[in-house]
Amino acid sequence: MSTAPKIDNVHYDETCPIMDRDQIDTLILGDVGDTDNSLLRELFDLFVNEGATKLEALPTVCAKGDLLELRNIVHFIVGSACHLGLVRLAAFYRAIERAVDEQQLTDITEVEAPIRREFELAREAFRADFNL
Repeated sequence: MSTAPKIDNVHYDETCPIMDRDQIDTLILGDVGDTDNSLLRELFDLFVNEGATKLEALPTVCAKGDLLELRNIVHFIVGSACHLGLVRLAAFYRAIERAVDEQQLTDITEVEAPIRREFELAREAFRADFNL
């Protein structure tokens, strides 16, 4: 059974893995490999802290039905997620952006939980994989 989140009218590849380790190795670790993951830890901590700060606004944003602000929140997180190889989070959040842009997602009263859940799943998968 998939752990991929679902929101009505938000379509993405739910079968993609949470993380793409090859992408992380190429973009971040490079020649350093697994011997020194201080840069990785710094980038991950920045992602977690800034992402969590953005997500704090979700209850208010969703209650107000503020689609533009919802889009801004997920857009902000997508960039960092891509750099960390968190492919499912990036795909899901991009699909939310697209659904907002195409006016397919108009009722956002129930989207906070799946958005937060995917952030948490990605965070925990990354943390476990790199022993952070």
